[in-house]
Amino acid sequence: MGKSIENMNLDELRTAIDEVDDEVLSLIHKRAALASAVGERKVSQPGAPFYVPSREASIIRRLLKRNAEAASASHGAKIPDEAIHGIYRGIIGACLALEHPMTIAYLGPEGTFSHTAAQRQFGETAVYMACPNLSQVFEEVEAGRATYGVVPIENAFEGAVNDTHDKFADFDLDLSICAEIQLSIHHQLLSLCENLADIEVVYSHPQALGQCKSWLAAHLPTAQLCEVESTAKGAEIVKNGQGMTANAAAVASMSMAEKKELPVLAANIEDHHHNTTRFFVIGQHDSPASGEDKTGLVIAVKDVPGALHGLVKPFAERDMGLTRIESRPSKKKLWEYVFFVDVQGHRDEQKMSDAIAEVEALGASVKVLGSYPVSRKL
Repeated sequence: MGKSIENMNLDELRTAIDEVDDEVLSLIHKRAALASAVGERKVSQPGAPFYVPSREASIIRRLLKRNAEAASASHGAKIPDEAIHGIYRGIIGACLALEHPMTIAYLGPEGTFSHTAAQRQFGETAVYMACPNLSQVFEEVEAGRATYGVVPIENAFEGAVNDTHDKFADFDLDLSICAEIQLSIHHQLLSLCENLADIEVVYSHPQALGQCKSWLAAHLPTAQLCEVESTAKGAEIVKNGQGMTANAAAVASMSMAEKKELPVLAANIEDHHHNTTRFFVIGQHDSPASGEDKTGLVIAVKDVPGALHGLVKPFAERDMGLTRIESRPSKKKLWEYVFFVDVQGHRDEQKMSDAIAEVEALGASVKVLGSYPVSRKL
């Protein structure tokens, strides 16, 4: 009988860890072989998607539950859910790549928060396609040059990303939401300057500037805020001295600071430290039901009294929660608006179909953007 952990010396503990690592690696290879077999079965079923977010969500939820149970049974420290999520996302991504190579489009360049969100969802083994703007992300996926795309949809404090909403407002768009990603966002002030007092202009994406506006107003009250197409672009301008002055800074991620080798002049400058951005994964299919899902809808209505009430009532009467409502001008007809709605439930549920039919009976146009598993914040 081997020694108990309590009776092992340091060398014995390290040897035991090596043995466990070998076992874990062997099990990962076994899982990969099973995943490859799954891929072979899918090839024989034309039209079957290789990426099934509902299945992945079920795996992660089950493992998080087991993680809590194991900690409780052993009365030991619980491994953080974020760590379990990250470990298994990496394993799932690597196995998925064996089933079917995937190309993921995102708002680039490398190092943007969209890039980080995409990597969290699909792992390190996917091929990533950096796009200069959100329109191209949609175009690459719609044309089939990218398997999926990752686009920001809203920030918890700054609200909707209008460019993304405008693309979804196109009723001719033949793409679906198949997953969501919630990413904790932390912003850094990057600069080659040594002092805050030297900063004359700050470059970043408008959402990032908005998420840091109170900090910027308090610490850089005279600096000009300059909007660019991405946080990565702002960092690039500062690194290469391409701005209107050498006394410049960028608001970007820590990964971008490392990538561009830019000093962090001030860390975590977001106004709200629970800052979270939600992203959608878009593809040519949505996701089967996972047991805890949301459905995205875009609804076009005329600007008449009671329009919003008529939109909400059919869902409320069926006890279906609306987790988000955003309105935008349709840009097609005068005084016509589109509402973006997230509804708790899956498109295949009868009550969802009945509620949508009731909204349409009121004269509204409804497009189902897709059903997808509810995500956890990463």
